[in-house]
Amino acid sequence: MPTHFDPFRSRLARDIRNNLSKAFLRALAESDVSLFQKCGEDYLQRKLGSAYAQYVTSRLARYEEAYEIIARKELRQILQQAALLWDLGLYFEMHELLEREWKKAEGDRHRALQGLIRAAGMKIHAENNNEKAAASMGSKALRDLVRHHDELAGFLKLDAILADIRQTISRIQSNARLD
Repeated sequence: MPTHFDPFRSRLARDIRNNLSKAFLRALAESDVSLFQKCGEDYLQRKLGSAYAQYVTSRLARYEEAYEIIARKELRQILQQAALLWDLGLYFEMHELLEREWKKAEGDRHRALQGLIRAAGMKIHAENNNEKAAASMGSKALRDLVRHHDELAGFLKLDAILADIRQTISRIQSNARLD
């Protein structure tokens, strides 16, 4: 069993990430916390390596926190939920949440949402040390979000996300120069 949870190189890791995320988003949509809890418990009962078990345990804790905040603050708008997921480091879940809205959107709204999805993708790649992919995603996200920021009026995390994108790209470029 690999020692690092890497959904880009491990089918099991990818399945765990995808299934947990789907269960979490279903739990939000159906107001049923047991959906992701059961999914996580099912994985934890298997003989997973420690990296996999740690991922599941960490995700479940963050899902519990996100679910509780969303319910308590009655965050019903997709962008409100996406901002919270960003804050909790649930980038893949943010990506999946926004993708549903992105597929329905058109024009500048479509591009703005694509920018947020790419920003989440940048963070996912950066977490997995895929720096070239992270830099590419970050650059595209920055372009989309700067050009189409008006479509995200009221999205209070935009400035923080833009700053994070710029910082991530800068860090990757600095690391590349050192190599």
